[in-house]
Amino acid sequence: MLKNIHKYKAELSHTRRFFYYSLCLLSAILIFSAAWNVIQIKEETIEKAKFEARTLYDHNVAYKKWNATLGGVYAVTGPTSMPNQYIKPEDREIVQGEKKLSLINHYQMTKNAYQIMSENKGANILNRVVSLNPINPENKPDNWEKYALQYFEKGLEEFSEVAMIGGSPYLRVLKPYRMEKECLKCHEYQGYKIGDIRGGISIGIPMKQYYASEARAIYTIIGTHVAMWFIGFGGITFFSLRLMKNEKKRRYTEWKFKTLSDSAVNWEYWINVDGNIVYMSPSALSITGYSVDEFIKNKELVRAVVHPEDQELFDAHTADFALMDNGEMEFRIITKDGQVKWISHICGPIYIDDQFLGRRITNRDVTDRKKLKAQLVQSQKMESLGLMAGNVAHDFNNILTTIMGFSALLKENLLPHDSAAARYIQNILIASDRAQALTNSLLTFSRKQIVRPQEMNIKNVISEIEPILRRLVGDEYELQMSFDQDDYSVCMDKNQMEQVIMNIVTNARDAMPEGGLISIETSAVVIDKESSEKSHITPGAYMLLVIADTGTGIAKADIPHIFDPFFTTKEKGKGTGLGLSIVYGIIKQHNGFVNVYSEPGSGTTFKIYLPVSDSTDQESLCAMDEELFDGDLTGSGTILIAEDEIGVRELLTEVLEKAGYNVITAVDGDDAIHKYEKHVESISLCILDVMMPKKNGKQTYKALKTINPGVKVIFISGYTQNILSSKGIYEEGLIFMPKPLNIHKLLSHVKTIFTEA
Repeated sequence: MLKNIHKYKAELSHTRRFFYYSLCLLSAILIFSAAWNVIQIKEETIEKAKFEARTLYDHNVAYKKWNATLGGVYAVTGPTSMPNQYIKPEDREIVQGEKKLSLINHYQMTKNAYQIMSENKGANILNRVVSLNPINPENKPDNWEKYALQYFEKGLEEFSEVAMIGGSPYLRVLKPYRMEKECLKCHEYQGYKIGDIRGGISIGIPMKQYYASEARAIYTIIGTHVAMWFIGFGGITFFSLRLMKNEKKRRYTEWKFKTLSDSAVNWEYWINVDGNIVYMSPSALSITGYSVDEFIKNKELVRAVVHPEDQELFDAHTADFALMDNGEMEFRIITKDGQVKWISHICGPIYIDDQFLGRRITNRDVTDRKKLKAQLVQSQKMESLGLMAGNVAHDFNNILTTIMGFSALLKENLLPHDSAAARYIQNILIASDRAQALTNSLLTFSRKQIVRPQEMNIKNVISEIEPILRRLVGDEYELQMSFDQDDYSVCMDKNQMEQVIMNIVTNARDAMPEGGLISIETSAVVIDKESSEKSHITPGAYMLLVIADTGTGIAKADIPHIFDPFFTTKEKGKGTGLGLSIVYGIIKQHNGFVNVYSEPGSGTTFKIYLPVSDSTDQESLCAMDEELFDGDLTGSGTILIAEDEIGVRELLTEVLEKAGYNVITAVDGDDAIHKYEKHVESISLCILDVMMPKKNGKQTYKALKTINPGVKVIFISGYTQNILSSKGIYEEGLIFMPKPLNIHKLLSHVKTIFTEA
């Protein structure tokens, strides 16, 4: 950690950057200066050598002019002044007295002079006359000289190069040799005229001494610049160390503040007395969607992001900028992408030495907390409503059992001619059926029913009821269906799932009075941990059922209540308010999840997640369909009835005794156990109400099994309150009948049990 701190400070140190940049700049300047000087020295070396060559050229021209002006110089013939065979014979030599004189032209004169110079001083200077059309073969040019002579004819006045001659470096300079009047004496016969280029004077200056002088100058320059670099390095180092000491203290303080501020999850900022933002934490981007730069450039953006409905509250809080207290307040903001988030806001004044410098603000995103709280309240409300609905259904089903049962008995005992009484009884039974449907809806919502799930594909369920759905929506509505190729089995109660689909489709139809599109889609999805945290759906594999419409949509304020029982936005008489409550109860009973998405004018989408059979730990077992006894339902034997409701107890006693059975009744669980122990030898079947005082039906059943492991039982109840589970019932071969009881089905189950026994 400490190493990272020092690394962080080093990276941010302006002083260190200044040191490195200054050192690099000093080095660059000195390197450039040294290179420039070296180049200048090298150029001067060449120029010095050229100057010497040009001087020698001027000497040559002067010798030539002097010699030519005199018409040549005659010298006594000797080893160094032999007659020149390339001069006309009539001018080549003369005799004066006893002496024989030879004509010495300028070429011979300069050649002999430079030979003497080289012998005396060891200068090894090269000097010769060359021509493209030489009389003397010695004056034939080499390739370089030939190239230069050709360009002289185009107006060039000088050619030079550094070349190795005899293993030593020479500066070679070639300048043109022009024809003058005095030269025509010897060269007119070649066709030259005054001003023509006869050839050139080629001079070679040895460079060893020049290079030696150049090297000494370069060493001096490099040494001087190296010394200057060390002096500059020392000065920069001294100055930087002084600055670095102060900067380290400042940077370390800034680093601690920045680390704490920038790593903050909360949205922090500081507003000065002018209302400008002095600092804002990077978390502003993740919370609001707006960058720090956007807030700093537009100081009004802090208020602009506040939800319009909360801006009055925000303005009241910030009205007295200097005296605002530190009290916490909550308001909503609208993010850049249109999301609504809840913010917990705390602010306070900043004073340094009693001087007010502005305010520091801390905004915390509490949207998830708000959502969780709302979900908890909704969950508790739904649980309370479910409990209430279940209790009402239980009591009401007991009443309905008595009403429907005795009405059925009364109908059977009517005289054939008493049609008015039969009509009255029929109306009672019809009303009872409607009341039964209502209580079944309440039980479905409260998830207090025993379901009989089977493994099946949701696609098959939808396909089977497609004709019904198309008749349900009518021709003015378009019904589209799309099924994913991956269609995994789901353990579900087919009838209940059909009810879910039809309830939602019916609502979709009613939300589109002028027609529209209803789409039903299925797909296989996997909810991972990250998705689970956002959607609040348990991780796992699901089949997703999506039912969407293009209707009027649902008002935002109504969405939290759509699953409440008896809540409806339809006109009076057009809805019970239980359709979506039933959907909610069925999906929850299947360990599934249902979400709704809607905007007014943009339609509604229901997403239902049903866990696939391989990944769910639902406490259910796919069951076979019931096979009821078909035939004479009378019989004989003893049956124990344990029922705390006197009306239901008397009805069952009446029905069973009329069918030929002997009946023993018990008013609660303990009474049933006591009477079973007393008559265990004669009792062949027990009918147990699930909800009884003292001991419920399941507890009573366990006690009876200790007395007789083979005891036969039929459970009855207005609702189960999770005391019985489908897995326990079907694995143990037990029978459960919901209230209000179907008397014919009850007698069929009883007859089957006695027949098998």
